[in-house]
Amino acid sequence: MFSKKNLWFMTLFSIILVMAVYYISTPLSDDALVSKEVESGDSSSLDVDSSSAISSLRVSRDESLENEVNGIKSILMDTTTSSEEKSDAYEALKELNSNKGKEEALEALIKKNFNYENFVKIDGSNVKVVVDTKEHSYELANKIMTAVQGEFEKKVYITVSFGAK
Repeated sequence: MFSKKNLWFMTLFSIILVMAVYYISTPLSDDALVSKEVESGDSSSLDVDSSSAISSLRVSRDESLENEVNGIKSILMDTTTSSEEKSDAYEALKELNSNKGKEEALEALIKKNFNYENFVKIDGSNVKVVVDTKEHSYELANKIMTAVQGEFEKKVYITVSFGAK
């Protein structure tokens, strides 16, 4: 029925899939704790400054990522979908993980090099950077764009905005 080669492939594929789902479903930072506090209403007053706005952008990004992952999970777990559709869904899941890692790496790079809190969102070949500063400098924006472009092999469209909008 199954050859050894197919059995090993299915075993390794399922292990990788389980690890990917586990990696995506585990909370990575305190942003999840902040969103739970806001949802439950634990804090009596909410002071909105630019750093909390950046945190809310991160929480919003994480929620949309979680929704996309849940959609992909439903495709992967559905028994009626073809293997080609499952393969496409798995590739989409890998791309989401890759983008998430790249966004976090870019945020750390900007924080390290320019010492500003920031938010990075990658959407295809578009990269949106929001920097938490009141200073609106073309030089700073250009330096950030150069640093971000240096992390990509292909040319990407980079947008830098100051303050959380």
